[in-house]
Amino acid sequence: DLLEKLGYPVVTCEGYEADDILGTLARLCEDSGNECVIATGDRDSLQLVSDATTVRLATTKMGRPESTFYGVAEIQEKYGVTPRELIQVKALMGDSSDNIHTVDGGYEHLDDPAIKPGVRKKLEAGVESCRMSLTLAEIDRNAPIESDLTRYIPKPRDTAGCSRLMTELELFSLMKR
Repeated sequence: DLLEKLGYPVVTCEGYEADDILGTLARLCEDSGNECVIATGDRDSLQLVSDATTVRLATTKMGRPESTFYGVAEIQEKYGVTPRELIQVKALMGDSSDNIHTVDGGYEHLDDPAIKPGVRKKLEAGVESCRMSLTLAEIDRNAPIESDLTRYIPKPRDTAGCSRLMTELELFSLMKR
């Protein structure tokens, strides 16, 4: 309610998570030739990074808030994979499968002598779990939301409505700001 009174559009879509809505909005921005910046604390959004979409990841280090910019080059440098391959990495997490950057690639090369026997055994035992994790890890970039980007431009705030709601919620220090 407060966000809407502040003029921000609230986007929901039954059966879709917030990540899916962010992914769809990022795709809509890219498709229309716009740049997209996602400000979030969720590392899952890093898979959405592209030439047109960047992520500002909010974290806390040693008790202090920090914001880190991630573009394609930063993902490659930090994780050694492309942003889309992060989905694969997440699906494989928990296995010490170094140098296997895709689920399919890992399973196609199970007989590779570079794969340690313990890792091979885990991969073989967890094929269904891994494929399910892959499905769950990937953000859906096609949620059925309004595709007209002008619908998401903030509107003027309802100052009186904000004041009433903040008073009701006892957000007095926020009201002063």
